Amino acid sequence: MLPNSKNHPPGGQHSVQMTRRKEYRARWLGLWVFFVATNAFGADPSTTQLRQFTVTDRQTGLTWLRCSVGQQWNGFRCIGVPRMLTWEQANEAAAMARAELGGNWRLPTVDELQTLVCEPCTPPKLDKRLFPDTPAAPFWTVSDAPLSIGRIWTVNFYTGHLFARNTKSMERYVRLVKSAPPKKTKSSK
Repeated sequence: MLPNSKNHPPGGQHSVQMTRRKEYRARWLGLWVFFVATNAFGADPSTTQLRQFTVTDRQTGLTWLRCSVGQQWNGFRCIGVPRMLTWEQANEAAAMARAELGGNWRLPTVDELQTLVCEPCTPPKLDKRLFPDTPAAPFWTVSDAPLSIGRIWTVNFYTGHLFARNTKSMERYVRLVKSAPPKKTKSSK
């Protein structure tokens, strides 16, 4: 049973219980996601830390987490076990990333995720220097398959191909992305 706010012990133990509550929630969802450059649910990551475990595409302006959901960036590579999630759990993971990391982290569109495919690469078919330890398997997108009701597009990094046969209850891997902030324009006087 999780501690509740009416039942917390005196002193500094309340923050420990709050940390345990968050930890329990992450385990329950099977996410072990984003606590990459932080002290296990501690302070928000710094801008420098965020740059270390993200990759920004200069052409699209998209910023990608280097590791799949479930893994952590250790400064050199992704460690831990990537998690396979249902589509709903993948969207919950994105919501957790927004809360924990700040920014508008989300599932990519099929077109966005396809930009990571490297056709001449051996499986997994993406740049392994930028996205190390990526499973050679299907990854969720946010895109509905227009001719298949209730199906979602995935990108399979074993083949580099797109598939529209995935129901939301299937489990797939997840890589999150965020769009570039809108450019500020000078207002004319």
